[in-house]
Amino acid sequence: MKENTNLPFPLTIYQADCCGNAKNTKYPIVVSPPDIDTLIKAISHDHNFILFKDNQRSVTNYIGADVITADCDNDHSDNEEDWFTAEDIFNKYPGVKLIITTSRHYMQWKDGKSPRPRYHIVFYVGHILSSVTEYTALIQKIQADFPIYDTNAMDGARFFFGNPNTEFFIQDGSLTITDYLHMLESEEEAFANMDEKIHEGTRNKTMYRKAVCLLKRYGDTEEMTTKYYAEAEKCIPRLEDEELHTILGSAHKYYKTAIATNPNYISPEEYNGNKEPQWEVPIPFDNIEVPEFPIEAFPPGIGDYVVALSEQNQTPVDMTATISLAVLSVSNQGKAQVQPKPGWRENTNIYCDVILPPSEKKSASLSGGTYPIDNYEAEENAKNAYAIEQSKTRLRVLEKRQKTIEDMVAKGKAEMSELDKIAKEITDFHEVRPLRLYTDDITTEKIASVLAENDGRAAIISSEGGIFDILSGIYTKNVNIDVILKGYSGDALRVDRIGRNSITVMNPTLTLMLMVQPSVLSGLMANSTFRGRGLTARFLYCMPKSNIGRRKYYSAPVPEDVAKRYEAVIRNMLEDEYPETPEIITLSSEADAALASFADELEPKITNEYADISDWVGKLVGNTARIAALLCRASVYRSHDFLDEPEPLVISGEIMNNAIRIGRYYLEHAKVAFSLMGADNVVKQCKYVLNAVTSAGLTEFTRRDIMRLCRSLKKVEDVQPVLDHLAEYGYITLKDSDTYSGKGRRLASIYLVNPYLYQGKD
Repeated sequence: MKENTNLPFPLTIYQADCCGNAKNTKYPIVVSPPDIDTLIKAISHDHNFILFKDNQRSVTNYIGADVITADCDNDHSDNEEDWFTAEDIFNKYPGVKLIITTSRHYMQWKDGKSPRPRYHIVFYVGHILSSVTEYTALIQKIQADFPIYDTNAMDGARFFFGNPNTEFFIQDGSLTITDYLHMLESEEEAFANMDEKIHEGTRNKTMYRKAVCLLKRYGDTEEMTTKYYAEAEKCIPRLEDEELHTILGSAHKYYKTAIATNPNYISPEEYNGNKEPQWEVPIPFDNIEVPEFPIEAFPPGIGDYVVALSEQNQTPVDMTATISLAVLSVSNQGKAQVQPKPGWRENTNIYCDVILPPSEKKSASLSGGTYPIDNYEAEENAKNAYAIEQSKTRLRVLEKRQKTIEDMVAKGKAEMSELDKIAKEITDFHEVRPLRLYTDDITTEKIASVLAENDGRAAIISSEGGIFDILSGIYTKNVNIDVILKGYSGDALRVDRIGRNSITVMNPTLTLMLMVQPSVLSGLMANSTFRGRGLTARFLYCMPKSNIGRRKYYSAPVPEDVAKRYEAVIRNMLEDEYPETPEIITLSSEADAALASFADELEPKITNEYADISDWVGKLVGNTARIAALLCRASVYRSHDFLDEPEPLVISGEIMNNAIRIGRYYLEHAKVAFSLMGADNVVKQCKYVLNAVTSAGLTEFTRRDIMRLCRSLKKVEDVQPVLDHLAEYGYITLKDSDTYSGKGRRLASIYLVNPYLYQGKD
């Protein structure tokens, strides 16, 4: 056992008050050991490394973990030479922060298996694994890379029996286990750097990686061993032969256990070019796979109509579903706020952007989705026509009287008190205006006016993307997006204008439902001001798969009863009165847990997996809460009789899970939408290169060949991204070559051309 020392990384242990009790599920004692002695005391009792709700161990109670553990019983072989020692594990994970502890059956009989080394390995992760899904996904990756671990110990509710006699083996380093797994994805780098010197501090790590790569390429052969010891000569200073032998032995065990037994492993004969590449049909550049909208997440009155309208118009369900979400937003905005937790409230308005090419019946889908609010608006204005006209007339009279009194006061024929009286009368006058639930073609200055005139509520619903041209300053030559930014967040809007009255809106709520072509989206994403100020992060992007080429001329119309149910849901929301202060929609405990789990799942990914769209993902939890509030209100029928007091709105766990499903849908579409920024140019260059290659009849080429053939690609940094894209889509592949001797200049990389490109050509 190691002498007492500080641990190489922080970790938290959750300890039971018993030892050897498999039925126990309570782990109430929390220990953050600073050193080995404290750690020994903690794991002398039954323990785990996961925080559970109420300290009650179960998968459903999983909250988080700051480390991840694996269980190695060396049961993969009964041959002692195949067993992994602690040193072998260190060699397998060079540079990774980890702690190895011996289990209570270390070198003892267990389940009919002879005594052998049995370990628990604690890996440093570097961040909190905040969902059981993330935890199990990581342990599965670790198992897939090194299949010696107990497959029965891979869930998010693992515990370990206490072992007062445990021994420790500690490896400090600079890598987390996630860093290491990511590094494996580019392990061929070991070959790319074989002509470089290997300096002290990296020798063991580098030599182990080189040994594994050599075994993969040459197998367990004399040639492999010769190359391995040749590489060892590059170590400064050179490692001792005994240490090199130990490293190679560990690599052998890993190769035999994890690589040679893998059914996807390519034998050295194939790897070294004895067989032609196995070509497949290349992926079309314009083929974008995105999930379909989870229509079952909608309440029946909404979902049934969305499906029926899509069938009638022969349009994607995604487009109609997104339009319906925007209609729910228009019907509810300004009336309620959702409170995910104390101190955090969100308005219930949303911004949506559907991206489709022309001829997709966008206008028909839009009018089909908005007809309930069109009808309601027309009916209300017809009913209030007299009051509206009377109000306009009275205001004109008051304003004329004010002007007359001003003139009389100026001439000394009236008292100031009369002017004050008419000023107060105009101030107190509440003009009855026509109901205006949404608009289409409008300037940003006019949006502010509409918000002010409608008590802070407005909506833009358009089958075109012209608003983006207006926002970017096509008319004013200035970028003016404040009103759009604040219309989403609800921040106070103040507009001061020369020659006109100032505008103040304390809590604006704006709904946007835009339908644009891909070229407009590309311009939107490329606008640095829009991206930098967070405009693009506010939209829910929908990129449906086009139905063009598969549409039927004769299609079933929307059933009358389905249309009536849809209109009834929307109308019931529209008939809610606008309160002085918004109604607060709260979360049930189940909904709270679901949203918290979703947020915890997303948070660590913002800086890695979703780093390129971190601004958008940062608003996804809030947008999901808004969607949940809309689904909650749409699921309830409220009586609007004078004496009826509506029940408070509480989001159930089922509704929140449905909202999260919709949020995940928009996440996948956002990833594609943001990836289109600049993608058009890359695809054009790919097609340009392919045309040049096939016109020249090439079956293989170098990067320099492309620079000669394609004059517009003059720099390496211009050419390489195109070649990488072509390889990713299967049009070309890098030809394997091991002819470099280490002397002179390395030969240029050669790319092979997919024969499918020449099918059908003479």
